[in-house]
Amino acid sequence: MSKLECPLADSLIRPISQEPVLSIVIPSYHRPAELQLTVQTIADQLQGGLEDKVELLISDNGSGAETVEVIRALAEHYPRLGYMLNARDEGGFFNFFAAPWRARGRYTWVFGSDDVLLDGGVASVISILERERPNFLTLNKRAANAGLTEALYTSLNSVPDRRFDSFIDLFCAFGMNQLAFISAQIESTEAARKLDPEPYLRTDSRHPHVAAYLEKHAFAPSYYSAANHLVHRVENSPMLDYNAGNFFDYGATFPRLLIEICEKVGAPKDLFERASGHRQVTSYDPPDVTFIDTIFENILRGMSAGKYLNVGHQRALESVLPHCRPDRMAQFAELWAYNQRLVTLERNVKNAQAALNLAQNAALETSGMFMRSTRS
Repeated sequence: MSKLECPLADSLIRPISQEPVLSIVIPSYHRPAELQLTVQTIADQLQGGLEDKVELLISDNGSGAETVEVIRALAEHYPRLGYMLNARDEGGFFNFFAAPWRARGRYTWVFGSDDVLLDGGVASVISILERERPNFLTLNKRAANAGLTEALYTSLNSVPDRRFDSFIDLFCAFGMNQLAFISAQIESTEAARKLDPEPYLRTDSRHPHVAAYLEKHAFAPSYYSAANHLVHRVENSPMLDYNAGNFFDYGATFPRLLIEICEKVGAPKDLFERASGHRQVTSYDPPDVTFIDTIFENILRGMSAGKYLNVGHQRALESVLPHCRPDRMAQFAELWAYNQRLVTLERNVKNAQAALNLAQNAALETSGMFMRSTRS
């Protein structure tokens, strides 16, 4: 696969004496204060031999002068830290898909520029990678508010470490909520470089990385680590319609992309019904809430925010549902009917609003006649 690259404004690549086990690539775009803390929590752990096993790299996406100044200051303070500064904003997911090409380690860990890694996190990951040698590793996490002043939970999941024969098995066990969080995922650099990223860079989905994981690692050994050194800052996105957009993506845009990749790699046709829909995984037993439930829930949440399915979404979901639980087609038929009802109601509201605006304007125009005599 051809290398994914772009023009750079500047770069600093540190010399290495051996291939690192792991490259931690931090995509950045503004948010200099958060970036500084993120780098510090990782870089301060690179000692006692870990400094030779881990490459640390900032991959900046055309940030302003303040962020660049922070990046250069961090690189001056931490002699193991390198950086690559894109000449322009290439889009958020460019840095994600370019990371394996910028990495020199056997594994690539794309780590969010506003997340935090507690002490022991790097050592724990290196130990697992060297012992288990999975193609894909996913990590448990804890969560805090945006200011890191309040712990929201100390462990997302309550299941122990487990090795899976394939990424598909891992996806079934954990579902979207675990895999959507980019900072919790570590993958084989070699496997990641085999992917053609262009279709994913063109998609409207907010979660193309999850479908890409499936394409890259579908039948490869994967591992879940229950250690919770990773801290996720919740409600820290700069996107104005973050929640509404995610609802619609989970319910409509992403499933259509995932269906295409399932067909491409030959995933089981009932994958959507086998995969967990739980936000937190408390058991490795087959889930009673599945990814189909997640899709239906988020379709309705999207509708509540004024985002509706189109015929393309309908056709995509109807291609999967016959392989799921027998009542799923009937459930979706009800959702589709409700979707169409809301579309009609919204259209009627817009038409009524337009008619009201015309009538109000006509009243304003007519009012002028009373500025002169109306005596017959």
